[in-house]
Amino acid sequence: MAETTKNDAQGGVRRWYGAARGLALSFWAPFVCIASSLAFGFPYLPLIVAIIVALVGALVPGRPQVGRSAWRIVREVMAWLFAAVHLAIVALWLYFATGAFDFVIIPVFRAAVCDADRIVIRDGGGLCHSKPDEEPSLFEITNKAEIASFNEMFKFSGRTMPCCCCGYPGIDWWRDGRRVVVSALHHGHALRVEGFVGDLRLTVVSSRRIQKWLEDNCGLTEDEGIPKYQYCRHERDIIEDAAQNWATAGVERKPTLDDLRDEFKKNGKEFPSCPAGGEYSLTYGEDGKPEVKCTAPRHD
Repeated sequence: MAETTKNDAQGGVRRWYGAARGLALSFWAPFVCIASSLAFGFPYLPLIVAIIVALVGALVPGRPQVGRSAWRIVREVMAWLFAAVHLAIVALWLYFATGAFDFVIIPVFRAAVCDADRIVIRDGGGLCHSKPDEEPSLFEITNKAEIASFNEMFKFSGRTMPCCCCGYPGIDWWRDGRRVVVSALHHGHALRVEGFVGDLRLTVVSSRRIQKWLEDNCGLTEDEGIPKYQYCRHERDIIEDAAQNWATAGVERKPTLDDLRDEFKKNGKEFPSCPAGGEYSLTYGEDGKPEVKCTAPRHD
């Protein structure tokens, strides 16, 4: 009976060692799996592969050896060490890629934005140098289901040291006509939210999803660095100057946007475009001066 118990214990140790040896021999696997995860957007691939190789190693633990030479001991220690490093790499990847171990930031962030009835993507940054009330919006969401879907994209893997820039674009949450959360995206991988200490580091998956959403809906690429309203202001100035020149040409009727489009076309020029697929509107003040605004597309 004692002999059977001893053999069972030795068999258990051998299986654990076999699992460790399998992880050690596949030490290269996490790096390949992480690269594949970045390419295909499946963050749990390194974990799945680690489980498989550990199970295979446990099922094929190897034959017991009599005697323990110095080389045998060194080899066993190295196997356990490389297995531990393998698992540490997988754990770190899960932390940064999925936010699996973040139990603090996500609930607080969710509570801050859960009752929002409007989301505005601003053509600016955070509050350090930006003026959210004066910056044009690139996109607005008011549909409840789409607000919830947008919020679900934001998952975090902790905090990171803040950089010195203001971020771009600005992302604000509104409730009952009042801005309740002011934030800005920083370099595509962090969100700086007013009231939170440090920048909130987005998970790898979350960062990819948000960048894709911004590119599809706002025309913003990952390397976007200059607020589009600078370009927008320049284009609006061109239209306003054209409207002013129309008035100085002796035409009594104030031109409409269609008039100006025809005039640009007649002169072989391209009419300025509004960024992010918005639409221009032309009005005249009490002093008769033209004023052009760019209205962002809404998602009601």
